[in-house]
Amino acid sequence: MGEIVSSAISFKVIPFLIPLLFYFLGATSNLDDIKQLLNEKKSFIYGLILQIILLPLIGILSTRVFSNSIFAVAALLVLIVPGGHVSGLLTHIKKGNVSLSVALTSIASVLSPVTIVLWLNIAALDKESLTINFLETFTQLVVLVLLPFTIGIYAVIKKPKFAEKSTSRLDNFLRISVLVLTFTGPFEIREIMVDNFFEGTKIAIFSLALIVFLNYFLSMAIKIKKIDAATITIEGLCQNFPIVIVLGLTFNMPEVIVYGLIYYLVSMIFAVTYTFTKKI
Repeated sequence: MGEIVSSAISFKVIPFLIPLLFYFLGATSNLDDIKQLLNEKKSFIYGLILQIILLPLIGILSTRVFSNSIFAVAALLVLIVPGGHVSGLLTHIKKGNVSLSVALTSIASVLSPVTIVLWLNIAALDKESLTINFLETFTQLVVLVLLPFTIGIYAVIKKPKFAEKSTSRLDNFLRISVLVLTFTGPFEIREIMVDNFFEGTKIAIFSLALIVFLNYFLSMAIKIKKIDAATITIEGLCQNFPIVIVLGLTFNMPEVIVYGLIYYLVSMIFAVTYTFTKKI
């Protein structure tokens, strides 16, 4: 598995795209929308708790339920990364709260160097197979995620014309790149995908079903508006697959990349199906 995954060109390209993705996210952030959400705290705080606390806890539960699986550790690593950018588009189609979706993705991304290292530290306590250099991982995430995102925010505030011009060029490039890599990645490791698809899919479905049902009951319990609850559901279903790739490469764990890809495909089926259902 390791040799095939490590030789795949698609996965070698993805780490170079991450800074561009997060610069784009920062440079397209609407600061006024984020400020408004901070005044309507309940949905925002709950959505953030779901993303950075409850999802990793679901990941830990998944690792224990499927402790004998080759993807046991991967089940956690996938759920400790921030939400993916596609959530904003799906929220728009669902007629949800796009500002809330963008804010959750942005803030979770900014916090991710700390939250990912924190959850990796917790996971490493009872996983001998998980050997981590925490300072190196934190530094890498700061360089790949936090720094370009901060530069994007700076561009919006201080250089709005440059931000608009650069993001308009990046938009199509990133869309095409992500679309191409979505197909080329699975193709390059197609034999491994076929051999492990059932194993990965059952864990992914278990995790995704827990996310949907947990958010449904918690949203009702704390009386989150339906439009916000739908937005948070979509956000919870869309993890940032490129960061999963980086974690897999960093820890030399090809099974993380394989499971991350399977989870991405299954989660898109969940998220798209949910998006096009009539009921919120």
